Amino acid sequence: MRYSLFLFFFFSGFCLFGQKTVPGRVINKETRQALAYAKIQSKENTQILTNIDGSFKITLSQENENITISYVGFETINIEINKDTKYLQIGMTPKYEKLETVLISNKPSPAEELIKRAIKRRDSNDPEKLLQGYNYTSYSKFIIDNEFNGISMQADSTSAAIETIINEGRGYLSEKVSEHSYSSQNGRREDVIGIETAGFDKPVYNVLAMEVNPFSLYKKDYELYETQYAGPLANNALRNYDYKILDTIASERPAYMVYFKPKREKIVAGLEGILYLDTESLAIQKATAQLLGAIRLEVTHNYKYHPEKDLWFPSNQTTKIRPGAGGKEISVFGGTISVGSVQKGGGLLSSIFGSKETSGDIYLNSSTTNYNINLDFTPEVKKSEAHINVLDEAITRDSSFWQKNRKVDFSSRDEATKQKVDSLIAAGNVERKIEIKKALASGSYPIGFWNLDLSKIFKFNNYEGIRLGFGGRTNDRVSNKFNINGYTTYGFKDEVLKYGIGTQIYLNKKNGTHLNFNFSRDIREVGTFDYLKGQNTFSILEPRFVNINFFYNYRRYSAGLEHRITPKLDTELRLSKEDIWQIKDYSYLENSEIFRDYDLTTATFSFLWRPFSKFLNTPEENIILEKNFPQFTGQIEQSFSTLGGDFNFTRLGLKAEHEIKRLDNSRTEFILEGNYAFGNIPLTHAFHSYPNNPNRESIFRRFSVAGRNSFETMYFNEFYSTSQAMLHARHQLRPFRISESFQPELVFISRHAIGDFEDPEKHQNVSFNTLEHGYSEAGLELNKLLGGFGLSAAYRYGAYHLPTFKENFSFKFTLQLQL
Repeated sequence: MRYSLFLFFFFSGFCLFGQKTVPGRVINKETRQALAYAKIQSKENTQILTNIDGSFKITLSQENENITISYVGFETINIEINKDTKYLQIGMTPKYEKLETVLISNKPSPAEELIKRAIKRRDSNDPEKLLQGYNYTSYSKFIIDNEFNGISMQADSTSAAIETIINEGRGYLSEKVSEHSYSSQNGRREDVIGIETAGFDKPVYNVLAMEVNPFSLYKKDYELYETQYAGPLANNALRNYDYKILDTIASERPAYMVYFKPKREKIVAGLEGILYLDTESLAIQKATAQLLGAIRLEVTHNYKYHPEKDLWFPSNQTTKIRPGAGGKEISVFGGTISVGSVQKGGGLLSSIFGSKETSGDIYLNSSTTNYNINLDFTPEVKKSEAHINVLDEAITRDSSFWQKNRKVDFSSRDEATKQKVDSLIAAGNVERKIEIKKALASGSYPIGFWNLDLSKIFKFNNYEGIRLGFGGRTNDRVSNKFNINGYTTYGFKDEVLKYGIGTQIYLNKKNGTHLNFNFSRDIREVGTFDYLKGQNTFSILEPRFVNINFFYNYRRYSAGLEHRITPKLDTELRLSKEDIWQIKDYSYLENSEIFRDYDLTTATFSFLWRPFSKFLNTPEENIILEKNFPQFTGQIEQSFSTLGGDFNFTRLGLKAEHEIKRLDNSRTEFILEGNYAFGNIPLTHAFHSYPNNPNRESIFRRFSVAGRNSFETMYFNEFYSTSQAMLHARHQLRPFRISESFQPELVFISRHAIGDFEDPEKHQNVSFNTLEHGYSEAGLELNKLLGGFGLSAAYRYGAYHLPTFKENFSFKFTLQLQL
């Protein structure tokens, strides 16, 4: 046995030492610029292409070899290299006098003409446009690895720092098997039938959201790892890319080899690569693309020809991401594992949980293989509200399932990873980091069994002064059936203790079905209309809250039911009983009776509908993958004069939000909101229009934080309505790229409101205006001047324009922090 092993290692070592890899670079001899995708061919007809920086690595199997380097428009070079060659830099000479001989036609730009024809024929080559339906199965493997160092199954890593461990070997491995189906009527559906995540007690579902291996290159935009790139065959492709025909590939189905390169890379994100276009149909046979910069990205798409449909269908895709100039972490599933600078963008959480410098050998690799392809799929695809569905049995698959469905070699190193990664994850406390980042995104911090509510710790406003408190809820360490929640807070100026307590019973976590029971004693701004659904429950800074000075007291008992009807439609019903007493000298006149204190019995129904957002449906919960617009929030509130209530009124609210994002990082946002109330409505339950201008004379004394969707020139308590409509429009230009770290953003803002107030004479000891003539303001923001800080200016014009400039003008600072 030992003799056999000796022979195996002897001959293996002999083969390895018999080969040598020689690195090099191909450049333009005159300009010294790199030549991307130059063709290097050896005598044995093996062929490689240079990378986009002109670099290459060629493996020699003989002592001396002749290679040929060719590139369109340059003199072909033949050279001999040997195993003593350490590095090879090849300078190619432009061939000006013979440039026209390589063109495939006599038109001025044959490459552009070819791309125009390919775009025109795109729909006949895109499976989703050509076919009525299809289905297939895919196997995906996602790895975070160290390119050079091995991994030892015997090594003990539990006491080492995670940065060191990952540099010694792999840090993450995940496998997935999915069944995909498509119909022209109901679109695409993905059902995950198997998922395994080494090292974690529960699957890390967030990795399913990463578009590491996009299915189609025919779309307008090409999304790769949460970044949108211009599609090389989009309608406006010729505006975003330059093209060059490098060669024609001889095969059973010949292909044009077309090089594409971004022409507006500082404006529109683009990749650099090669399209292999079928000479007959101009369909994509293969595509490779690269990106160099903060990261080094390499992606390859392979297609297989199906003659019965005259169609090239995706067969496999691979994506590899290595660190570039940076050296920080990548957040690939909500936690932090150091993998080089491949993250979407530096946010606040990344700053808090950022990792140390890591080895440049770390890389991310993902591969997907499609099989069991059926292009005559006729059964109707069952429409799913979720973009990806994870079946209940997907997380419990045995080894026989994986052996049957693995279409990419599962090496001994992969097996070693599975056995060792438990200690890797434990050593870096990665599951704890994931838990913290997930909680922080919703405004809490987990401490043992308690999730601390960060919004209750500190606030400030003109009435309470400094408001300090403590609050939160129990987590699953106490029970996975319910939580107990509560808070207490104290205002040092009004010297009043506020508090609340409640419980939430989980009837069905996956569908978000919960029973809520709460009691609270606190204060609320006059004219507030809070949607139960569709609100951000946590923000680092609440701009308007600081300057509010018109509150009322309330004591509320409530019971409610939350239920997610579909992943895209979330609802809540709440019944409540409120005791209200005034802080200021306000009273409401109704039927000759003056009410200063009153009771309300209300029923409220609220919904949030996100018809275009993408969701992941897992056995435990629904997770939003991609927030798309428009989205709609609605609410109806009915107050009853029976069951202990003093007034009968109805309040309605509907809000539509839309956002248009562009590849150049500019965006346009619209918010249209309408509110309507009728019945016996005290001022406490009328509507304000989100004013955010303190009632002070000087412009600089009013200097405070600008809100995102508030009226910056409208003074607090200036206007109230029983019916109103508001429009907020924001247009952000593409960032000014002054440097890599300094890219301010200029935003144009226009806001409008119109409204009316029924029976204003019923409201005693208070004066206010109404909005029947229409309110308008326009403004500018210059954001991200220093970190998340910027400046804002707005001017009030139109029917409610005031006499002096300083009364109409507001000047404030902005704060945008990305979690």
